[in-house]
Amino acid sequence: MKFNPHTHRLFTDDGRLIKRLACAFQVDWSKLEATEDLAARRCDRCQHAVTDTALRTEAELLALMAENPQACLKVNLSQENLTLTYQR
Repeated sequence: MKFNPHTHRLFTDDGRLIKRLACAFQVDWSKLEATEDLAARRCDRCQHAVTDTALRTEAELLALMAENPQACLKVNLSQENLTLTYQR
């Protein structure tokens, strides 16, 4: 995956947009409620599940966004499956 920290957009390696990340709450991952799914936690402020992109494939994230475009994603700039990009 590729992430542009300036535009907050997450892309597949072949350039397909997964999601533009925007969260009004910016709640720390450690403060989110744990769920049965180790790759997701629940935000009590917006009541959405937040999925950790480090634990999902691009295909899984694309499917998640197709099913629920409002789904929230967590990106850690140092995760192994992520490359930073500055292309617009």
